[in-house]
Amino acid sequence: MKNLITVLIFLLPLFTVAQKTHTVGAKESLFSIGRLYNVHPRELASYNNIPFETGLTIGQVLKIPSKKTMVPVAETASLAPIVAKPEVTKSAPTPVKSAITKGSSAVYHTVAKKEGLYGISKKYNVTIEEIKKWNKLTSDGLSEGMNLIVGYTGAVPEVAPSVTNTSAKKEPPVVKATEPKPVITETVQPVVATAVIKTEEVSKSAGNFSGGTFKSLYNAQINNKTVSEEKGMAGIFKSTSGWDDGKYYCLHNSAPAGTFIKITNNLTKKSIYAKVLDLIPDLKQNSGVVIRVSNAAAAELGAGATNFECTLNF
Repeated sequence: MKNLITVLIFLLPLFTVAQKTHTVGAKESLFSIGRLYNVHPRELASYNNIPFETGLTIGQVLKIPSKKTMVPVAETASLAPIVAKPEVTKSAPTPVKSAITKGSSAVYHTVAKKEGLYGISKKYNVTIEEIKKWNKLTSDGLSEGMNLIVGYTGAVPEVAPSVTNTSAKKEPPVVKATEPKPVITETVQPVVATAVIKTEEVSKSAGNFSGGTFKSLYNAQINNKTVSEEKGMAGIFKSTSGWDDGKYYCLHNSAPAGTFIKITNNLTKKSIYAKVLDLIPDLKQNSGVVIRVSNAAAAELGAGATNFECTLNF
């Protein structure tokens, strides 16, 4: 009887520690699931024998490790400072700042060489506007080594902590513009998770904006400067911008973010002026494409919904 009790005591942990699993839902990624179970996303990927760079699919079943060898992301992120809510007086109005929710901590990303807001937003499944708001950014330009807030482990505070630039490198020049950042709705496979992106009806008709509202900014940009020319195939991404305001956007690998490019359809000879948002994602479907333009820009160029030959000047 004593031996039987000893065996049961020895086997008890084996019965109590059952394998915990998680079924992937919409908008979930290795980061969000890792924070849910307090597991580092890389360890979660390694435990399930899946590449860390590959996105998850809805319905995929992940095994949750019971023993952790890496420190979870939530534990390594710096806690955002507590901001007291000041009193507002009639004589001297003061902006109201909300206190950060207890347990909320910021998740940071260090900007790599040639990395832009568009690529970073897709990597962490957030919007460009959210990144700019959290980091109090007034332009699209980023510098290598900059620490950006790309999310929060708890409730998102209304006031984000200031971002520290650890690099001594000078930020690249950006042509100033007052227009808001558009919402890109291109269906592109993100680096970490499958993004849920709004769609724009391709059947919408383009307005007659005589090349778009960026024409004057393009002319100011090339004034008394040598203009570069490039020819090749143009691809198309979906965007909500440009249909009603003539603000056209593009992705390009040579011109830095904020540059204005004149794009001419070689077949129709029509031209528009677009602002560069970011680099073209390094994906198979972008092979051989020198630029990607918004579908509103493609419609005004008379290109339809397929790739087309173009000439670029910038």
